Amino acid sequence: MTDLIVYEENGILWASIDRQNKAGSISREVTDGYIEAVARVTKDPSLKGLIWTSESSTLFSGGVDLKVPQGFNEQQASEWRTAIIVDLIHATLSCPRPIVTMTRGRLLGGAFLNALSSDRIVAASGATFKLPEVQIGIGSPIAAVVVEGTTNAGLAYDFLLSARDIPAEELESKGGPCTVVPEENLRDAAIEKIENLASMPSEAFGYMKNWFQKPRIAALNEAIQYTNKTRKGKNDEVNAMVNQFFQ
Repeated sequence: MTDLIVYEENGILWASIDRQNKAGSISREVTDGYIEAVARVTKDPSLKGLIWTSESSTLFSGGVDLKVPQGFNEQQASEWRTAIIVDLIHATLSCPRPIVTMTRGRLLGGAFLNALSSDRIVAASGATFKLPEVQIGIGSPIAAVVVEGTTNAGLAYDFLLSARDIPAEELESKGGPCTVVPEENLRDAAIEKIENLASMPSEAFGYMKNWFQKPRIAALNEAIQYTNKTRKGKNDEVNAMVNQFFQ
């Protein structure tokens, strides 16, 4: 059984997380499968784009999978978890083709960051988002640059420092990359968004995506370096706080 179901339907590639017994957590397998799906969309001009979603109707994803390979020390465990999310986001930001996130229920942590990095979030009414890093007891410059780069500094400050649940309706009303629709219209709305974006001349679309994403990728890389530098020697403490929060 795979953690990510990938299939093509009517010229659209779908990538759906199938880890309902693991709170939809983002595993290495999910990220690697997603990267392969993005590469496929990038290389195949017959595909209109990629829709990222979840098999769960209540919890899209609870964030990164805390499980790491056996024998890892705390430093290796921290780097492993960070890489799972960073690689996911890098793939999204680097893709010249349309990517839409379709969500219902809750979407947390790194999974929300990747959703923000896509071209549009299409959310069912009542969907919520959350960035719990500060509540856990850790800071995340990576989250800060993604949220600020896709919304604005004020929203990033609020969402990250409050660690509160963010209704999809609020994200949409405050200018975030989100469209809210009734749940019964969710799938059709996501397809319509992909088809609208795919109808643009592909070269111009990819050119402009690259222009917008270049500073975001540079900021993300800087945040990764800053995180690694400032957390050096503190990974035992960080991992303990993460594990305690999710117990």
